[in-house]
Amino acid sequence: RISVGVVGESFSVLSGKVSVGFQESWGMSDSGQRIYRGKASDYGSGFKAGDVVGVDLDLDSHTIQFYVNDIAQGIAFLNVENQKSYYAAVSMAVKQASVKLMGVMKKPPTRRPENWPWFEEVNATKQLLNAFVDRDNAMIPYEFVVSLRNKINSLSMASAEREVPKGIDAQHLDMKLRIPKKDAKAIQQHFEEYLTAKHEAEKEKRKGQGSGEKSVAFIDPVDVEPKKPFFLNLAGLSEVLTSDSRGQGPSVALFRIKNGNASEVGRYTLTPDMVNAAGVLWETNKAPKEEGEYEFRVMMDTQNPYSKRSFRRGYGQQNKGGEVTKSPSFRVYEKKESDLDANDVMKIPPSLYHIVYDAKRFTMDADAQLVALVDRICDKKNIDASMKRFPPNKFNPTAHLIHYKHIEDTTTAMLQVRLLTLQLLNRSIIKLLPMLDFSVKPGMSKLTDCVRKLRTLIFWTSKNKLWTHALQDTQSSSNNALGTVEINRFKANRLRDKGKCDNRGTKTCFGQLFRRLNNAQVSFFRAAKGMRVWKTEFIGEGGIDAGGLYRELLFNVCQELQSASLPLFILCPNGREQIGQNRDKWVPNPSATLPLHLAMYEFLGKLMGLAIRTKSLLNLDFPSIVWKALIGAEIEESDVVAIDRLSFKLIENMQTMEPKTFKLDPGPIGMAVDEKMTVTGIQDNSQADAVGIKRRMKIVKVGTQEVSTKEELDTLLKAKAKGIEAYTLEFAGRVTPQDFDIAFSQTKFVIVGSDQKERELVPKGRTKVLTWENRRDFCEKIIGYRKREFEKQCASMRRGLACVVPYPLLSIFAWEELEIQVCGRSQMNIDLLQKMTRYQGCSAHDRHIQFFWQIMRERFDEMERAKFLKFVWGRSRLPPRGEPWRQRFSIHAHGPEHHPTLLPVAHTCIFKLCLPRYDTPELMREKVLLAVQNCMSVDIDGAANEGAALVAWEVDEALAAAEEAVSSRS
Repeated sequence: RISVGVVGESFSVLSGKVSVGFQESWGMSDSGQRIYRGKASDYGSGFKAGDVVGVDLDLDSHTIQFYVNDIAQGIAFLNVENQKSYYAAVSMAVKQASVKLMGVMKKPPTRRPENWPWFEEVNATKQLLNAFVDRDNAMIPYEFVVSLRNKINSLSMASAEREVPKGIDAQHLDMKLRIPKKDAKAIQQHFEEYLTAKHEAEKEKRKGQGSGEKSVAFIDPVDVEPKKPFFLNLAGLSEVLTSDSRGQGPSVALFRIKNGNASEVGRYTLTPDMVNAAGVLWETNKAPKEEGEYEFRVMMDTQNPYSKRSFRRGYGQQNKGGEVTKSPSFRVYEKKESDLDANDVMKIPPSLYHIVYDAKRFTMDADAQLVALVDRICDKKNIDASMKRFPPNKFNPTAHLIHYKHIEDTTTAMLQVRLLTLQLLNRSIIKLLPMLDFSVKPGMSKLTDCVRKLRTLIFWTSKNKLWTHALQDTQSSSNNALGTVEINRFKANRLRDKGKCDNRGTKTCFGQLFRRLNNAQVSFFRAAKGMRVWKTEFIGEGGIDAGGLYRELLFNVCQELQSASLPLFILCPNGREQIGQNRDKWVPNPSATLPLHLAMYEFLGKLMGLAIRTKSLLNLDFPSIVWKALIGAEIEESDVVAIDRLSFKLIENMQTMEPKTFKLDPGPIGMAVDEKMTVTGIQDNSQADAVGIKRRMKIVKVGTQEVSTKEELDTLLKAKAKGIEAYTLEFAGRVTPQDFDIAFSQTKFVIVGSDQKERELVPKGRTKVLTWENRRDFCEKIIGYRKREFEKQCASMRRGLACVVPYPLLSIFAWEELEIQVCGRSQMNIDLLQKMTRYQGCSAHDRHIQFFWQIMRERFDEMERAKFLKFVWGRSRLPPRGEPWRQRFSIHAHGPEHHPTLLPVAHTCIFKLCLPRYDTPELMREKVLLAVQNCMSVDIDGAANEGAALVAWEVDEALAAAEEAVSSRS
């Protein structure tokens, strides 16, 4: 009967319905429902007479959330936009009801520490974060480098300073620093710019302007150090000090400012000699004892000079009968290398250059894998990743590196230094997290955007502390708050046996649960860990719910969601075609766009939030493209390929036909070229391999100079290799525009979606032909569609999730972390796998078979088991209990006995492993892991489905065949 909320400019009282929540308005009713355009859905706890209701409209993030008595109810509306103006509004359908405007609401989620000089530290942290985000254009701040070097020394860690980069000619190497000359020059310029800016800023501080009419011209704050004497210049107060000579005279005191309180450190009563000299020689016994924030205070008191006690009462208080003049606050610190003058840049030790250089050599992927490795170890040991609990100098990652390709060739010494770097970075981010508003949209806050981009570099223990507190602060439910839920499983089983789909959500367990709870108050889903918000009763079945029936229902719900019994999810294309990886993953059905279906997706989001809060985990097999959409992370092409291996094959073929330009550094390239200037070979881990040069590409230009002969090319490449500047190589396109138009004359601007339905990429796309001129637009449209294919469905799940958990904080999660929060870590049932295994050419009693099951049980962790299952079957989990196996696992004999160099071979389409007869469990573990780790990207099996397109190990081979076809047609 009463609604509180926001109305847009287009809202009109002359229309039919004028309550808040109708037309262009967003409201919450006294019953706790959220209302928009007349459509109501359950949201919050509601309110009654005497309650204080807050409305938070965030124009940056375009969201609205409500508060009842300062308790956040969660985000109610997303995408609140398209209105020029917004107004707070209340509508009442109750006689004699009244509303009192309380003023600005106290908003609990984001609090900045009071009386803390946070701005300078936040600004410094912003520069540090930017150096990790924009690695090509920014370098680590000098002060951070110095603190890192000091930590390295204090921990007696092996310095990377002694290491010389591999593959660099002596002529390109700075022999003093032992790093490439161009990098040494860039780092020195970075140091010079930083120190010059710092020196100029400190010169400004020397002016010491006060905040009142009277100023204290004190000595340059950067010259005040702990436990050292200094001279305090009082020339700015000479006129005031001499004009009043009554009483005991003025005093000047030094105060330490900490947590908003001031405590006196030392004081002088000014004598006529001091006044005439306009200064005080501050002795060591009255100087600051420690680093921190300080200020000077001068007291003109004609009768009662102030005492120490008077200033201990609080910051800036005055004693009766006198007037206080304060200096600006300043920092006292011991001078270190970071305080070098700009002219002293040549004094910087080589170790600092090496720290910056090595930092730039680590990619974002390498850092993310290092953090993932540390999180994995910390999870096993149940410790956090801080320097105290996880000392970087004792970090030995050698046994784990096989799983992390981006860092597997990095030395232990460099990984230890990099771990320390990331620990210091996390320390800075942890201080920053409570002050950031993560509800803002990307692009609205550079600092928030930086933290989001570095989400994979933040240790889980750092995030979890903030996340746990946020969950505790917003929980509001009790055990069995929703009462008893009756579920008819006989009805659900009959539907499944008939092979029908529950499009209306009335017969499946999920549908019945949705109908029963979808309109319940969302606050009931915000339960504490271990709670059950409803009690389950299976109609016609025995059993009392003490937790078992509750978990059984959630298991049944997940089974139905990932089956044909509901229209919400379909098996991903890789699973349907039985090719590539992630064959067990389910994706939202792009055709499920009815309001009822979107409401079901939203309800699933609520169940996900409930799983996060109560730890009643859901057995869901969703790929990264879904989890990333839920946390608002950017969808990448690799996420699409992970569920549809053939999705971008046409684009890849087209792109290889285009002219290409690559940027190279001086030194060896690592490629072989024939007389026609065509690339015939690429050396592994070379420059050519790194930038993506392929065989059969033809070089047409070096830098800005065109080449026509092999001799001319060799001369230019030798000159560039000996130089110090980067240069470019340009390669010719693989086909002419005319050949391209002939080859793709039957291709239209349409795409077949994951649900196997054809959709137009542009209006009238079925009649628009792909040509050389519009090829790039075609590629952009395909990539855009694939990335946004499940946008509506994921947005609905995200809405439900945002009602139950503090959604803005999810933007600092990696997608894998959200999956673990909702689903837990996958636990493979080795006994079940062994039971479903058959043998050919060997038996279960053979020694090497016994070795195999031993390493699967005792020497592989869950991550390694999941990778093994992907290697042999293309899926990361075994079928759930009760689900029939489409194929049984088979182990076949492979090769002669005592052949230690032979690797296992997998055939994923038929779930088959060819296992050599290794002599020891250690050798078997080594070889199996080697095969698993290095053969994860196999694109074709021996028995691929006829309907699946051919995907070869070497894309070039397929392209060559395509080019021959084009040539023959032309």
